[in-house]
Parts: sequence; C-alpha cells; structure tokens
Amino acid sequence: MKKIEIEVGGVVAEAELVEDRAPRTTASFWDALPLTARLTHTKWSGRAAEFTVERLRSVTGLEHRVCSIYPGTLIARPDKGEVLVAYGAAEYRSVLGVEYGTRIARLVRNQAAMLAVLDRMHDEGDKTITIRRIG
Repeated sequence: MKKIEIEVGGVVAEAELVEDRAPRTTASFWDALPLTARLTHTKWSGRAAEFTVERLRSVTGLEHRVCSIYPGTLIARPDKGEVLVAYGAAEYRSVLGVEYGTRIARLVRNQAAMLAVLDRMHDEGDKTITIRRIG
C-alpha cells in the first residue's frame, strides 16, 4: 500500500492511498507527487479544506463514490481537479447541492495534530500543503 506524507502549518502526518477502491484516481494522484499547493477552507462542504491537483483532470468518472467525508479522509473530484481533506463533519457539496467524489486516502499517523491545524484554518485563513511519496 502506497503512503504519503502531508505537511500543513509545520504539522506532518502520514496517509495511505486506497488503491484497491480507486486505482485510476490514486495512480493519477501519486503521479502528481511531490506537490505544493494553496490549501483553502471549503465554501459549501463543511469542515474541510481543498486544494487543486490539475493532473486529476485526466481521470474520467468516479470510483468508490462518496458524498460524506469523515475526518482524516481525502477525496478527489477529478473533473474539477480538486482534493478535499476533512477535519470534521463534511459532505461533498457545491452551489448545486450534494455531489460525489472519489475517496483516495486516509490519515494513519499524527491524525489529531493534522486535524487541529486544519480546524484552525477557519480562523487563520489559507495555508500551504505539501505532499510527498514515502512508500
């Protein structure tokens, strides 16, 4: 199972890709690494932050469709080239209402510290996210 290191605001966490459930989307995400992007709080999705991964636009369709996003979960919306990471109760939404995304990873190490830094974004504003391959 491939693992990634995620860094936001000086906090480093580890996540595992869910390749068995979303092979095309996780492969495209993996190929985009390493990456550094602007991380912003979502407008419609609740307690989540989002960043852009243009390479995901090459993936057609959704795999392992989800709308609810549990804390520490990353989901992708390939057609929009975006990834959301939830730090609390969240649901993939847009101005049109409930939508779906592909679950691509879940935090497995240092989850509490990462969720706390993401939670502070609501008051502190945008941050930088860096993601690297680690295995």
